[in-house]
Amino acid sequence: MKSESMLRRLFAALSHRNYRYYWLGQLSSVLALNMELAAQAWLVFLLTDSPLMLGVAGIVYAVPRVSLVLVGGAIADRADKRRIMVVTQSLLALAYLVLGLLVLTERIAFWHVLVFAFNSGFLRAFDRPSRYALLPEMVPREELANAVALGSSVWQACRLVGPGLAGALIYWLGVGEAFLACFVSSTAAVALWAFIRTRPVVAPAQGGVWRNIVAGLDFVRRNQLFYSLLGLTFFNSVFGMSYVILLPVFARNILLVDSRGFGLLQSVSGVGALLGTLTVAYLAQAGRRGWQVLAGAAAFGALLVLFAFSTSFSLSLALIFLLGLFNQVYLTSINTILQLNLPNELRGRVLGLFGLTWDLMPLGGAVSGTVAEYAGAPVAVAMGGFLVAVMAVYGMLRLPTVREIE
Repeated sequence: MKSESMLRRLFAALSHRNYRYYWLGQLSSVLALNMELAAQAWLVFLLTDSPLMLGVAGIVYAVPRVSLVLVGGAIADRADKRRIMVVTQSLLALAYLVLGLLVLTERIAFWHVLVFAFNSGFLRAFDRPSRYALLPEMVPREELANAVALGSSVWQACRLVGPGLAGALIYWLGVGEAFLACFVSSTAAVALWAFIRTRPVVAPAQGGVWRNIVAGLDFVRRNQLFYSLLGLTFFNSVFGMSYVILLPVFARNILLVDSRGFGLLQSVSGVGALLGTLTVAYLAQAGRRGWQVLAGAAAFGALLVLFAFSTSFSLSLALIFLLGLFNQVYLTSINTILQLNLPNELRGRVLGLFGLTWDLMPLGGAVSGTVAEYAGAPVAVAMGGFLVAVMAVYGMLRLPTVREIE
């Protein structure tokens, strides 16, 4: 009986029909995304044999995603969010099909991949804010925190499974078949989301798109809770997540392990992140979310400093597990607070900004890579961890709006 009660509490949001279809569709679409990233990287390297071209493809993908996310957020506050999700996912599925067929017919060229990458980044700039903003239309307020955490768990689970599944498909069948699997997975998401039936909780935003964007930015600027939470998230993405970019350096040069050890470090981090999101889902009704954010950030920063100077592979495995766990406790709690406190008419725009933080990780990687080049990877990662911890302590002392949020 007790275990049944725990499971019911952990998966409370899934009791709602609309959210079940949303969650299952999310599982299919995010799995396709993670397979896409692995298959695209492999295809680029097959076509060019150039690490530089891998970076070029990444930039082509990131530019529209970063530059248009505010527009995507404004559109989400003006239009039918479910329809935006269905249309963008349908277009992504079509792109997967075309790219897969080009590979199978041996007509693929590098410029095709660049067009695909740009298209993918463009569509996801509109897709992500709508996904975030649709949640209050599917679950009651008291279960919104659980819905946010369960949604985050999908990203962590697919991060574990997606690249490995793509690698297996490429090995056994080929890279073209991997893109066709992305097509099938995306099509399944479209089919599931077609069953969602919601009613908008507020009237759509009025006025021009640019005016809507300015209004969203002005709202964030005038509210300490929101600019503080977004600032903490940006800080984490630019300085804290640099260890992900520099992980190959730690694996090969410091921990002295091969590719299997590197893969194990990534997997253990993913398991910790998944457990972190499930922990937040279970504690959805516990309150004191402000302290979850600040304590999670402080613990993440401190653990990052310890990881930076560890030379033991077993100790580093334990530390990177905890890094994944506390990072997700921190970020999922921020997402929950935003969802619970945002005015519905501004939800897409502000959550679009929150989603943008992940796309700024390469900027943090560039900063940390420069520091690592001259001072070493441990110093670069420890510096990032120290800055995140200091920011968290500052929040504990000087940001009562965040500290006292329930």
